[in-house]
Amino acid sequence: MLAKGYRVLVTASSKGLGKAIARSFLENGASAVTISSRDRENLSRAARELSGIGSGSVYAVPADLTVREQAEGLVDRAYELMGDLDSVVYVTGPPKAGRFLELIPSDWEYASRLLVLSAVWITYRAIDRLRRPGGSIVYMASTSIAEANLDLALSTVLRTSLAGLLKVVSHDAGALGLRANMVLPGLARTDRMESLLRRTSQARGVSAEEAERMMTSGIPLGRAAEPSEVASVAVFLASDAASYVNGATVAVDGGSMLRIL
Repeated sequence: MLAKGYRVLVTASSKGLGKAIARSFLENGASAVTISSRDRENLSRAARELSGIGSGSVYAVPADLTVREQAEGLVDRAYELMGDLDSVVYVTGPPKAGRFLELIPSDWEYASRLLVLSAVWITYRAIDRLRRPGGSIVYMASTSIAEANLDLALSTVLRTSLAGLLKVVSHDAGALGLRANMVLPGLARTDRMESLLRRTSQARGVSAEEAERMMTSGIPLGRAAEPSEVASVAVFLASDAASYVNGATVAVDGGSMLRIL
């Protein structure tokens, strides 16, 4: 699927969806993938695991996306290590779960840096570094930006900003020969899902198995996504197979959202 010599940066990719996306790029023929995390131990472990996949090189760069200098430096370092940059896939760890009245102002301040400002910082640097024409940015957000999840207030409110960012970036960067698109994962089998299962189990007084049945009951396909199923969509949007897809938002939710557009 990927052009020969394809090089990509995947942020927040030592575990979960980010790691699955890095893996999928390697499986689809990427020549180099740069992964990142603020947790050096997790990052080193992920780099070792991914290095045996495909024939591409794997580079690991520690970075805390909530710190502007580190976020910007991550893009620069990935460019230096790989010699060029075809795509940036923007992933972040999840913010704190909770309803509005369970949160405090400092939760919002931190989550704003994690979910909004980091995207802006990464995007500016990516536009400077991406191959032109043909480079792309893929933002990973959440279905909570399309249908509010009251138990994930931070994600619902702040990730919604990414939808606006996508539209202005896809327009302005499109004039430079770059593309920007977004993936909206629904429920996927990650550490985040496990924490939500525990939260639901405790709140409802039910077993983890029953909590999962409750959480998946509204999904027509009847199950949560595997991380690889979300990752494959991100790789498609970044690839030349999607060369005329720009400004699009793709839900990977098993059909759970009922919105028309």
